[in-house]
Amino acid sequence: MSHTLVSLACHAYGVAAVVYLAYLVRQSEALATAGRVLVGGGLALHGVALFELLGAQSGRPVGLAQGFSALAFLLLAIFLFLDVRYRRPVIGAFLTPLALAALLPGLLLQGGQAPLPPGVRQPLLPLHITLALLGLAAFAVAAGVGVMYVLMERQVKAKRFGLLFSRLPSLEFLDTLNRRLVVWGFLALSITLATGAFFVGTAPGPWSVDGKTLATLVAWAVFAALLVARSVAGWRGRRVAFLTMAGFCLVLVSFLSSYDVSPTAAAMRMP
Repeated sequence: MSHTLVSLACHAYGVAAVVYLAYLVRQSEALATAGRVLVGGGLALHGVALFELLGAQSGRPVGLAQGFSALAFLLLAIFLFLDVRYRRPVIGAFLTPLALAALLPGLLLQGGQAPLPPGVRQPLLPLHITLALLGLAAFAVAAGVGVMYVLMERQVKAKRFGLLFSRLPSLEFLDTLNRRLVVWGFLALSITLATGAFFVGTAPGPWSVDGKTLATLVAWAVFAALLVARSVAGWRGRRVAFLTMAGFCLVLVSFLSSYDVSPTAAAMRMP
């Protein structure tokens, strides 16, 4: 049942991606409305599937496929919120394909995940995982906005006022939106690190820094430095966009490191 609902949601997202790409070429309120309806409908189906699935798993995704599925859901939920609030449907042309790319592994992959150690099976674990995925989704949207900023800036500097210049939001809007998304993501990442440290502290055995922990700490440092540079040194624009993308890549590495992606742990299957 849950796989069928996610499959239907994926189809809705796919059509929405086409609609938003069409909106990028020819702006139309009908296309914008259709995109919102498709994304909203897909989120409703996807949300029911995740509720059903995670309800049977103590509220936590199990395995890389479910992690990708939850990430795509949160990414599109953030996008729909931003679209409804700011009325910038053109952002969907960049974010819906990204979410679709994240969701596809959730449909194609299946596999086991090693049981969690008893020391980390605690009531706060679902909150820890939810905040980690929410932070990753916020950084993904911020990175997408950063890509839009770089593309728009190149149009302005080259004085080539083509299709993107006439369609994309202003540089000021993109920079402000990037800052807000990074702040949200940074707060979620900070709480994730705090709860993670609590879990490690209560788990039996010695503690060691692995690749996942190192990538997360470096990502936290990058975003902390970015926010400080924004507020103290007045950083904005192109370098902020590139640093956002770099920080997102580090958080993505940490996310992938949380799961066993070896061939023996996940198998491909047809939906």
